[in-house]
Amino acid sequence: MAGEIQIGGTTFATESGGTVTVSNVDSATNRTNLGLGSIATQNANAVALTGGSLTGTEIDLKSSGTTIYKSDGTTAVLSESGGVVTLNNGTIGSGVTFPAGHIVQIVESQTTFKTVTTSAFSDVTGLSAGITITSGNQIYFQCEFGILQIANDSEIVITDSANTTIFTLVSFNTTQNFNGTITTPLVTPSSTTVTYKVRAKISSGTLYIGNYSANTTPLLFRIYEVQQ
Repeated sequence: MAGEIQIGGTTFATESGGTVTVSNVDSATNRTNLGLGSIATQNANAVALTGGSLTGTEIDLKSSGTTIYKSDGTTAVLSESGGVVTLNNGTIGSGVTFPAGHIVQIVESQTTFKTVTTSAFSDVTGLSAGITITSGNQIYFQCEFGILQIANDSEIVITDSANTTIFTLVSFNTTQNFNGTITTPLVTPSSTTVTYKVRAKISSGTLYIGNYSANTTPLLFRIYEVQQ
């Protein structure tokens, strides 16, 4: 039976077809009386969190393009793109751990076209980097460069700061070209804080490291720390 509820001549509820409609209600006051905050009026696909804290809650970054910002609302702290999560403007705390085999940090140095003419090993200027790692972890190296050997025997190696060879990247004994990326096997460092560098020599003539015809191409030297 259709009907309505009135108080003081004002209709507060009506019924039609089994559906009751409430009207002339102070929604804000009623939310306060029920202990509900402003989030009660936000849609699930457009919730703005402007305070408070999240405890024991999983934050899903699987949707491409998700970004978490600092309190200024413009500086990205954590972002996801194409399945890769990037930490920006932040520090990984001491309580954070990674499964074995995961890369913990990458240190990189770069330079451009270089020439080597010495018969004894000399530093390739610009291709050196220091790294401090967690005890027990390992490292590996990666070099991206092109080499145009002009003459005779030549060799390019990675050494520590004491010039001890860690890995031989290239060893030629004939005139030939080489271009590409070289990745070394895992290495156990002699110390948790070490500087590594790229060194090269040629018996005679000139060894060109980099793109011979376009010498602005970067030469990259990376050190990766791997959790063990």
